[in-house]
Order: sequence, then C-alpha cells, then structure tokens
Amino acid sequence: MDNIIQKVKIIKVGQNSQIVEDRVAIDAKIELEVNGGKIGEFYLSPMDLEDFTFGYLRDGLYIKSKDEVENIEVDKSVIKVTLSPEKTVVEGNIGCYDGWRDREQEITRVESDFKVDRKEIFDSFDDLIEKAQIWSQTGGTHVAALSSDNHFMVREDVSRHVAIDKVIGAGLIADLDFSKSYIICSGRIPPARVVKLANVGIPIMITRAAPTMEGIKMGEKANITLVGFLRDGRFNIYTHPKRIVL
Repeated sequence: MDNIIQKVKIIKVGQNSQIVEDRVAIDAKIELEVNGGKIGEFYLSPMDLEDFTFGYLRDGLYIKSKDEVENIEVDKSVIKVTLSPEKTVVEGNIGCYDGWRDREQEITRVESDFKVDRKEIFDSFDDLIEKAQIWSQTGGTHVAALSSDNHFMVREDVSRHVAIDKVIGAGLIADLDFSKSYIICSGRIPPARVVKLANVGIPIMITRAAPTMEGIKMGEKANITLVGFLRDGRFNIYTHPKRIVL
C-alpha cells in the first residue's frame, strides 16, 4: 500500500501531547483524456484507475458499453483513453475534488423490481467495513460496494463520487446486471451521486450517512430507493420503499 497510504509524524494532543507516527491516505491530481481531449481533472486515490475510468465514462454517459473503450493507458498523472473512432466526446475542463460536474441532462427513471431485505442490508454494511482496508488504517477514504448476485465489490477513494465511479466501473468490467444490484456506501447522498446510479440503472443506494434534500428529490424523480442513517440496527427509507423488504 505504499502508493496509497503514507506515514507521517504528527503531534497527538490529549491530556499529554506527544509526537507519534500516523497513516494518511494519499490523494493525487489525475487528468482524464479521451480521444486526445481533456475532459476531466480529479483529485483521487491513485489506485483502481481502470475501474474509475470505465465507471466515470459510463455513469457520465460518455459510453453505453465497455466495448466502446478501445484502450486505456496511464501515463504518470494522465489517463489516456481511446474510444471507438466514431465516438464524439465533448471536451471540458473540470477541477473538482469530488470528480463531478453538473451537466444538463434528462434524468433517466430506473425501472427495476429488484428488492433487498433488511438482514442483507445490515450484513452488507458489515462486509463493507470489514473490507475497507485503507479507511480502517487512515479514516481518510470513502467506501462503496456494489452487490449483485454473488458479487460484492468494494472500492475506496478520498472522493465520495470517485468511489462510486470505481465500483460502477468494476461492475461494468464484470458484466454485472446493474438493474439487479444495489450500492452500499459511506458518505452523504447529494443529487450528483443519485444521477450516477440513474445513468446506469442501479435501483437502490444505501449509506450510513444522510441524503440531502436535493438528493431526495433526485431519488424520487429517478425512481431510486434511497436508504440512509444505517447504524445501530436501524435505517431510514427516504424514497421508493417498495424495494426494501422489512
């Protein structure tokens, strides 16, 4: 984990102050180029970059299928992507820690009758925490898991949005059926996170934190079930409760 965790000297202040060694999650500035044009600039954890690239391109509606990606090359701090020759990509200049830009688009409604029961929700969150290796050592990352069939994929990142990109990318590479899956994660649910799920057809998002008001509005509009404040044997259902079996 040398490239994702770094040891630093800190002053730990309590009843007594002392110099100790602490572990800190590494973040890095990464540019994303597609067909020779820069479409993004991100501050993220420099790992699982292929997953991030596939996920960001898919949930950002740059691609509809992984087959449209012909090549991915990581050149120092630049991810260079080649898409199908006929693919037109709108260039931009994004500078955002969370790797998100708000683009005008029509929100897709997720039509899925997939359901998950309360026991699985609690069990999945336990699995998420158990597999969150960087978070357990540093407390400095967001964690997201994609659960589908017999797959439970976990990804971490300093950015809550990029953590979602990475786990969606991992699911895309594995050819998982997004309509029969859910994401369980840390961090609050703003509208940007909900849009990512809507764009790929994932019907449920669960978090230990809270949704924002605009996040709830987006969940209602996109027909996505939002679950928050998952802790101490309880949770809140904010939108479309039909998918949660109590």
